[in-house]
Amino acid sequence: MNPKEIATPYTTAQIFNIIRQNGEINRMGITEISGVSKSTISHQINKLLKLGFIEEKAPLDSSQRKLKLKIRGEIGHVAGIFLGTTKLTIIIFTLDMRIVAEKNYFLDSISEPESCNREIIKQLKTLCQAQHIDSLWGIGIGFPFPVNFREGKPDSPPNVPLWHGYPLKQLYEQEFGCPVLVDNDVNVMALGEGYMGCTQNEPNFLFIKVGTGIGAGLIVDGIIYRGANGCAGDIGHIAVDGSSVQCHCGNRGCLEAVAGGKALAAKAEQKAASGESPFLAARLKANGHLKAVDINDGAIEGDLTCIQLIKDAGHAIGEVSAKLVNFFNPSSIVVGGGLSGFGNLFIGAIRESVIRRSLHLATYELNVCISELKQKSGPTGAGTLILDHIFSSEEFSTTLERLPFTTPHSSANSVQI
Repeated sequence: MNPKEIATPYTTAQIFNIIRQNGEINRMGITEISGVSKSTISHQINKLLKLGFIEEKAPLDSSQRKLKLKIRGEIGHVAGIFLGTTKLTIIIFTLDMRIVAEKNYFLDSISEPESCNREIIKQLKTLCQAQHIDSLWGIGIGFPFPVNFREGKPDSPPNVPLWHGYPLKQLYEQEFGCPVLVDNDVNVMALGEGYMGCTQNEPNFLFIKVGTGIGAGLIVDGIIYRGANGCAGDIGHIAVDGSSVQCHCGNRGCLEAVAGGKALAAKAEQKAASGESPFLAARLKANGHLKAVDINDGAIEGDLTCIQLIKDAGHAIGEVSAKLVNFFNPSSIVVGGGLSGFGNLFIGAIRESVIRRSLHLATYELNVCISELKQKSGPTGAGTLILDHIFSSEEFSTTLERLPFTTPHSSANSVQI
């Protein structure tokens, strides 16, 4: 047995994460994946068993003789929080990502950070108390604007300027006493889709969120790519060829100003006012304004104007996506967000433009699909984000030190809510 192997905390974290990522695995399987000696693996497994992090039991299949190891997910909980422009979703997970509790809450406005975050904190505490959870091991949160990931603060959010520099990470860590990671919405949605959506086991894919705004999450070698300063994937402000429409950022022709939710609603109102679409005109008269859902309803009813609006938006998104496909060569493009509800007509238009504008080698196996997780992609990704952090090689020892285990079957009660 190599003493150096035993001494390093990285080995313990490596073995634990192999078990966590594989669900159930025997000791031989861990040896094959890790490349660590059998004696070191045995030592570290015994340490994890004593701590109560994992358990070893006979497999359900009687033909398999070797005992299986799995993590004891029920010993702790993390929260995945996802804030949209009007809707808050909170999911509490066990350490093996089983859902314990879920809550959706609609907000009148998110323009003021103090009141908005106090409401989020209140809702999370209420949900924890309802489930008799008196501690959290970590919290991951996705917000609908640019975030400085390293500092855990919003950075010049265009639609909610009061949030700039607001100390989100610090606020939640003070309230709950556990590690907190804050990221933008599309990054956590991409992580969620990669964890248990339609791109499981795909290390390189592109997630595009299309809603009020448009953004992309890039998964490279299984890890979210944030770029030098954390703003990679802001495709909403890439110019669409031939467009001169004014964007709120000050530039013209931005994808968000052409195909985002607000842009489509404005176009729909123009079509209604001009009489091009009787369906939209009737909706506008009844409600006083139009939303993207009205366009979808019109398309379902066969309104040709609504169908064309959806196809035009899809073609614009596909045109920009083609540039990313040629550069990045992902295996899949996953489309999520509110406008993904436009369905196959929308996805088909995106796919058509991507194929037309991209190299054959980059597209002949390219999959373009709608998010499988839909509204759960955000909180799922936020939960995955914080779990990967607290169990990373760099943080694993800190996680062990922070949680006062007393017996193999004790629960961690490190954070009083």
